Amino acid sequence: MIDLALNLVCSRLNSHLSAIYSVQEDLVVLAPLSDSEGRPTAKTHNRLALFMTNLTEDTVSRAKPKSARGPLGGRRPMHLDVYFMLASGHDPKGYSEGLKLISTALMFFQANAVMTPERFPEMPTGLSNLTFEIANLRTEEVSQMWGALERRYVPSVMFKMRSVIIDAGAVSHITPLIRTPEDTTRPRQDV
Repeated sequence: MIDLALNLVCSRLNSHLSAIYSVQEDLVVLAPLSDSEGRPTAKTHNRLALFMTNLTEDTVSRAKPKSARGPLGGRRPMHLDVYFMLASGHDPKGYSEGLKLISTALMFFQANAVMTPERFPEMPTGLSNLTFEIANLRTEEVSQMWGALERRYVPSVMFKMRSVIIDAGAVSHITPLIRTPEDTTRPRQDV
């Protein structure tokens, strides 16, 4: 569900930016700014990177259940808050372009603070109500966050998306992980 929620956000934000700036390419990518070695990724160069920074269980917004078991004896669904960062991957020449895209993205989230299937029919099954708010960080927390990411600060904003629901009883299909990367530099040879 986390991947579906973040892919939905990325897709809708791309549609919004494409319409405003009349561009065909994606201006937002669901990817970290750095690879596992700390090097900037080519995928995020001169784009906004959207990536998860934290995951917590939302225990405040609901009354505590009398039992940890659901109606059929299984565990009750988990309600999660997904924290994600929207960060500029623009080089110094495109710094103001990154600021412009973050500003436009902020307007998107202000106008779409709540996503429901009625307003966004393409919402995947299992996602019913996503809300967005800015996760305000103090200067020290921002410094610690970027230190943990092993990056220097770039223009960015962190959001809290609630409530992504994980319900093992409602799972009907799990898409398998990709095991080997596809080599797109060579032409395919069908055998």
